[in-house]
Amino acid sequence: MPTTAEVKDDIRRFLQQQFAPAREAGFSDSDSLLKPGLIDSFGVLELMTFLEQHFGVTLSDDEMLSERFESINSLAELVSEKLPTGG
Repeated sequence: MPTTAEVKDDIRRFLQQQFAPAREAGFSDSDSLLKPGLIDSFGVLELMTFLEQHFGVTLSDDEMLSERFESINSLAELVSEKLPTGG
């Protein structure tokens, strides 16, 4: 099971690879991904697909539309909650 830091690193890497504004703009794990235009609504769908496939989690529509998609921190928390505990 990946650590929270590894989840954050994987999300950041995906954002920087997929979205030019994320590559060009400096942003922290707590910065809003939506407000400065780093990703748009289609980007949210791409990000949701990445999270589900890469981490093997299932996200609900409500989670996709919530503040959980606001920052890398909130995304990492969401993914960590969905990961199996291994026990």
